[in-house]
Amino acid sequence: MQKSEAQSIFQQTFKYVRETAILESTMALLEWDERTGLPAHAGEHRAEQVTFLSGLVHQRKTSLPFGNWLNELSQSELMLQPNSPVGASIRGMKRDFDKNIQLPEELVKRIAHAVTVGQQVWSEAKPKNDFASFLPHLTDIVALRREEASILADGAKCRYDSLLDQYEEDARTDEVSVVFAELRERLVPLVQKLTQSKSGPDGKSIEGLFDVPKQREFSRWVAEKIGFQFPRGRLDETDHPFCTTLGPNDHRILTRYYEDSFSSGLYGTLHEAGHGMYEQGLPTEWYGLPAGSAASLGVHESQSRLWENMIGRSREFWQWCLPYAQKWFPQLADVSVESIYGDLNRVEASLIRIEADEATYNLHILLRFELERELIDGDLQCSDLPKAWSDRYESYLGIRPKNDSEGVMQDVHWAAGLIGYFPTYTLGNIFAAQLVNAASDELGDLPSMIAKGDFQPLLRWLRTKVHQHGRCQKPTELVANATGKPLSSQPFIDYLTKKLTPLYR
Repeated sequence: MQKSEAQSIFQQTFKYVRETAILESTMALLEWDERTGLPAHAGEHRAEQVTFLSGLVHQRKTSLPFGNWLNELSQSELMLQPNSPVGASIRGMKRDFDKNIQLPEELVKRIAHAVTVGQQVWSEAKPKNDFASFLPHLTDIVALRREEASILADGAKCRYDSLLDQYEEDARTDEVSVVFAELRERLVPLVQKLTQSKSGPDGKSIEGLFDVPKQREFSRWVAEKIGFQFPRGRLDETDHPFCTTLGPNDHRILTRYYEDSFSSGLYGTLHEAGHGMYEQGLPTEWYGLPAGSAASLGVHESQSRLWENMIGRSREFWQWCLPYAQKWFPQLADVSVESIYGDLNRVEASLIRIEADEATYNLHILLRFELERELIDGDLQCSDLPKAWSDRYESYLGIRPKNDSEGVMQDVHWAAGLIGYFPTYTLGNIFAAQLVNAASDELGDLPSMIAKGDFQPLLRWLRTKVHQHGRCQKPTELVANATGKPLSSQPFIDYLTKKLTPLYR
């Protein structure tokens, strides 16, 4: 095939995929609307809308002409540079097509309907501690995802691999299990040492009641200061924080606020702003194609965990931020940088994942990883999940949920069908620590920049090293190229030890 002919086919393919992305963004808009105030009686019609659009999207992603174009492009001169935006997009689209073509349209539509209704039921059932009403929907979702996993799995994989691979390209369950085992071996003694210490932060500086409207203002202000571009996005509220992209210049972040928790809304915002800033850093000219898409959920989580914790919970961040926070919240007037820094990094066993400290957080992820693997393998039934969840919490963290709302129903992920997602949070922590180290080495005195509220050098570094590459490199390759070092969990362990140990002397 002549290069000019290949370029013509690529342009045709580009146009086709961008049109498919418009349909997908419409579905994302419907989800955002559903999570921010859908009328109670509108749920079933919303499920029908999402189901119908899911079928259309699947038809486009598996159409014969589309497959033929990708086959021709995969063998053309355009693949001589496989990591270029064109080459990577062809490779990524072909990879996705080969997976999508295996899935029956009817299954795709059934999953779309199940997770749309499932999230609606979860939203109503969680505050009522009503796992029984949610159970039939969860059972249906797990069965459908198990069916999908069976179709996509091959002889060399376990079923869970095919789900994990959807969020983290080429990740394998056995490899992730090794990473988790290494972290557990190192984290458990550290957590025990810190939690058994007779000294340490007491959490008193962040206790009290904090006006929710002021929290909204403050959270938005902080998100803007670190680099989230509000002309290209917005901040709203929901029952479980998330970030969604509705177009190349439309990035929505959502958080939640509690009057008795100053940190919940702020750190929910910082976490989702990290996601949003990654999306805002992707090349808009490649929107809808792999070159304009996130490298993986692990890389995505590295951005959210980096800004939420490694920046937002740093001493330097509060050297800059505390004087401003005191203007919004007079009850912080007598609080020192050291006390709020210590209290926001307090290590203690807790039940709620998104409120967990950095040291225990990965234990929350580990037990979810284990439970959802057992669900997909058929070793655990959904009806037995509440007890298994509580037993695992008692074993790993020494505490037991009082009810299902603070236990098995606390996360939206399984209601949304996101089985295989949880491990990416821990991978994100590992990626983030390595990225921050590399940025510090290259930028110079990063702590001083943060203490002055100058976040742009770090954001520009992330734009250059991570964001602008989209999905042109595999996740581990991207991080290795950005940092100049092979992937390792050691920087994350070193970071936690260096940061937390001095607080408990």
